[in-house]
Amino acid sequence: MQFERLPRPMAWGAFASVCLAPFLFGAVERTVWIPLCQCWLGLGLLSTVARRRPHLDPATSAGLSVSRALIPLHALFMLQLIPMPGALLRLLSPGSFAAHFLPDPGDGRLRPLSVSPSATVEAWLYVAGLQGLFLALQGLSPTERRRCRLALLGVILLLAGEGLWQSRSAQPFWFYGQVPVIVPSGFETAIFGPYFNRNHFATVIAMGGALAAGLAASLSRARGGMRLPALSEVILLSGASAFLGVTTAASGSRSGTLAVLTAVALVAARTRGKGFLLLTVGVGSIGLVVAGAFAVERLARLDVLQSRLAPWLDMAGLTRFFPVFGSGLGTFAVTYWPYQINARYEFWQHAHNDYLQFIVEGGIAGLLALYLIARRLREGITLAPKAKEAALAAATAFGTQALFDFPCHVPANAAVFVCLIALCVSSESSEQSGKLQ
Repeated sequence: MQFERLPRPMAWGAFASVCLAPFLFGAVERTVWIPLCQCWLGLGLLSTVARRRPHLDPATSAGLSVSRALIPLHALFMLQLIPMPGALLRLLSPGSFAAHFLPDPGDGRLRPLSVSPSATVEAWLYVAGLQGLFLALQGLSPTERRRCRLALLGVILLLAGEGLWQSRSAQPFWFYGQVPVIVPSGFETAIFGPYFNRNHFATVIAMGGALAAGLAASLSRARGGMRLPALSEVILLSGASAFLGVTTAASGSRSGTLAVLTAVALVAARTRGKGFLLLTVGVGSIGLVVAGAFAVERLARLDVLQSRLAPWLDMAGLTRFFPVFGSGLGTFAVTYWPYQINARYEFWQHAHNDYLQFIVEGGIAGLLALYLIARRLREGITLAPKAKEAALAAATAFGTQALFDFPCHVPANAAVFVCLIALCVSSESSEQSGKLQ
């Protein structure tokens, strides 16, 4: 009986770690994200086992649905790590054969589809850790989830405040204005807040702006003809969304600014006749001026062709060498450089487009896995009515940012996104649910 009480404190522990992760420099250091993922995976497994009959418990049905939906992705990880003879590898993946056998080592050993098995194993741990985080958070009750959504918004507002304060401190490119940072040449001024890059900072801030706008929309829709207290909540949430939009622009992140504007515009479009949401979009748009000359100058110097399109076209050529099973999830950094033609003096650790990077790393099999996952999630996941707009808006912000950067590969941001979605999932036994759409 005591064992069944464990899911709730474990869920709170997982939530606390997510709130802390952005302040640990985005949790990008291996010494941070690997222990976090191990912890989340352990908490998720223990939380599920602690329930006597989790398949009958509405509070964990979403977690089990997500786990079943992710089976194709885990199968792809496993397939990419199976050792194969050179002849078979050459047939299935010419690029993997070249990476392992050219020049021919002549040792007769078997090689996997992944060009870097250790990187793929780490990527597998990363995905499993985020899955464990989702499972652990299912231990929260619907009331606790509503409180956690507001608490998470408060953490993001605190993060935004720290970033703005640091940018005006004596050492704006030192973490918290106190900790000097060693970064590759050319990235000395990219730091913003406790993140190594302004775009990474902008991702979580954009999700916060989307979360606030979505909560305001759901609140106004649920309480038509609102009384003063409800109206005050809506105004506060709309103001928080506008503030976070301005903060995103102030960071100088062009993709982040586009992400938050797209997300809030989606909320406004779905909430017909709600003038305050349209006002939020307007405030976010003129936020560029409020943010200062730096943000406007960066947007004016936007060169999509050289900074994004040219590299993407070069990277797309990798699909010829890894067409079916990809180069191995998590291996982009070691996959691209032997084939790189565009700007060979730059080392691209990521594609700055998570969709393209997944195609390179997962191939056709990866796309099939994504299709199966999306189909299963659509059938098995429901969202709480009061959080549906927030979840869709946050997903829009995250997905827009993924088109121009790599938020999926910044552990703190991926954890915040998974946490936000987990907090918006509904328990049908206690709330009237709406299907994910």
